[in-house]
Amino acid sequence: MNRFKFSLKYGAIAGAIMMLSWVVTQVIMGDGSNKDYSQLEVLGYISMALALSTVFVGVKNHRDKHLGGVITFKQAFMTGFWIVLVASVIYVIGWMIYYPNFMADFPEQYSAYQLEQYRAEGMSEADLAVKQEEMTQWVEMYKNPLVMMAFTFLEIFPIGLVVALLSAVILKRKG
Repeated sequence: MNRFKFSLKYGAIAGAIMMLSWVVTQVIMGDGSNKDYSQLEVLGYISMALALSTVFVGVKNHRDKHLGGVITFKQAFMTGFWIVLVASVIYVIGWMIYYPNFMADFPEQYSAYQLEQYRAEGMSEADLAVKQEEMTQWVEMYKNPLVMMAFTFLEIFPIGLVVALLSAVILKRKG
């Protein structure tokens, strides 16, 4: 199996884990009337960590099963890169389907939540007004599907690159 097929397999697994986490989140949230975004963020990061663990596993399996236990840093990083790229694309596609069907009011609700957090922290009314305007602009930008896709891609891809880099450093092995 070449690196690209291998990367497709592990990237698809990572993407599936992330999309499954959205379903789990939806079940946990119920009707969504009492969303605690701090808990949702923690759940999101846990699911990303679990999903991106496939990068390490994928690179290790590629090295051990297809390269005779030997892999250069570059080979390991590129294998991880392709896994992350596939996972990130699946993540974006999944979000573009999931968002309008299950969380269409997400930007507005998240903005309201953030403003409440700022208010609870004691932010002045003048600063709150500035934040309100920033959030309103963000909500408007997020309505553009290309912007939404870019934001969504940038949620996962940079983290995945760090995981690919660390995996390559840890798993490289000379013959």
